[in-house]
Amino acid sequence: MPLIKLFLDICFFRKGPQDTPASNLLLGLAISAYLIVGFVLLGLEGDWAGAVVEAIAEGAMVFGFLFVVLYLGKKLPRLRQTATALYGCDALISATAIPLLALLLMAPEAKPVYIFLTFLLLWHLAVVGHILRHALAIPFFYGVALAFGYVVISYQVMMALFDRAT
Repeated sequence: MPLIKLFLDICFFRKGPQDTPASNLLLGLAISAYLIVGFVLLGLEGDWAGAVVEAIAEGAMVFGFLFVVLYLGKKLPRLRQTATALYGCDALISATAIPLLALLLMAPEAKPVYIFLTFLLLWHLAVVGHILRHALAIPFFYGVALAFGYVVISYQVMMALFDRAT
């Protein structure tokens, strides 16, 4: 499917958000995929109703973050393409974590899974940095730093909002 290939190309740093069509339909599909994957990941522990609310909250925070950084960077016209790239790539990377997290729920002592999940997190940060680099026309390091800052802040906000045990 060409859409998955596009997101894979972005995830492997062969393309950027500028290669994503500026389409409301495509943005809606990417957001839907993001929400479904987020719902499954968050619901693995059994709180499916809470997972819906948390997935929507996370999705809204992502959009808010993109809006603010693109607005401040005077690149707001790139919002649709950037959001599409970010939601689509996040859904792909996060989907690979679903079986790993399910395995950890069954066998928490499976240490190699933790290593692979750490790799996925670092790869995700690099992909978001890559997307932000192109969207904001900034160096890659700054894009990764923005991504890391967002992850730290969003984690704190989600813990405060949803009172999850750390």
